Amino acid sequence: MELFKMAKEAMSMKSKLKEMEKVLKSKVIDINYKGILIKMNAKNEVIDLKLPEDITQKSVKDIEKLMLSAFQEAIKKSQDAMAEESKKLMGGMNFPGLN
Repeated sequence: MELFKMAKEAMSMKSKLKEMEKVLKSKVIDINYKGILIKMNAKNEVIDLKLPEDITQKSVKDIEKLMLSAFQEAIKKSQDAMAEESKKLMGGMNFPGLN
């Protein structure tokens, strides 16, 4: 009987994971870091990138630092959104061995 219950929970989890995949892909986060605009979904996929026109007046080293910081900020916000959505969708699930 326990095996049947585990199989049923596994099928439910698979369904919820598919649903979560769709939600994460459709949840778009806009980040503006010092004029650098990054559009990313909650799956950490970059959708769009816009640079300010005056960025070419900066040194390559400064541009690299700005870009790195902008992407780090975007990834952090994307991961936060992913965690939030995961909590919503997976909140009531029982995982064998974890309860």
